[in-house]
Amino acid sequence: MALGFTESNGGGGDFLPIIKYSAQSGDFVRQERQQQPDGTWSKSDAEMPYPISIAMDMDGIEVGWMAFTNGPDFQMVRLGDAKPQRPSPDHNEGFRVKVYNKDLAVREWSSSSKVVKQSMNKLHDMYLAGKDANPGKVPVVTIEGTDRVTVNTPKGELVFKAPKFAEISQWIDRSAFDAASPAAEPAQAEPAPQPPAATGSDLF
Repeated sequence: MALGFTESNGGGGDFLPIIKYSAQSGDFVRQERQQQPDGTWSKSDAEMPYPISIAMDMDGIEVGWMAFTNGPDFQMVRLGDAKPQRPSPDHNEGFRVKVYNKDLAVREWSSSSKVVKQSMNKLHDMYLAGKDANPGKVPVVTIEGTDRVTVNTPKGELVFKAPKFAEISQWIDRSAFDAASPAAEPAQAEPAPQPPAATGSDLF
């Protein structure tokens, strides 16, 4: 497959703000952090309505292992580098990629869901097909909604929702991603103010 997942049966923390996707509900959410009056930080999730247009740093996508049993643990490498051994049975194969639009700013998205990885493999194939014709640029992808996926398991038939990626709509300069590095932003830093929501071409 495009991202080299083995689908076995069976790092570090996030430094950038994140978006999350649930393969059960089919919802994308943006996670925000707010500092409370006592100095502690809290998190809140805001659902992102479809369609969602985001640029993805597919050239910098990472693959490897992730677990969330005792907080997030990512053991990731750039695609093409040798992947580490599976750290524990709690770790599952997944990907991590930076995304961007003016509303979200630069964030990270990661997933170990099999149906999400299948969708990302197809998207990565589309990226490879257009990469040479767009040097130094990153693809802008529209997520139109979800596709219903039925999976037969030892526990019976389960239904999941996979993100439905439209074809790559445009390619933009990657300078938005180069301006922010996860390692340069401390995990407890106060998040930057978010600009007002934008639509269409205003997102980039």
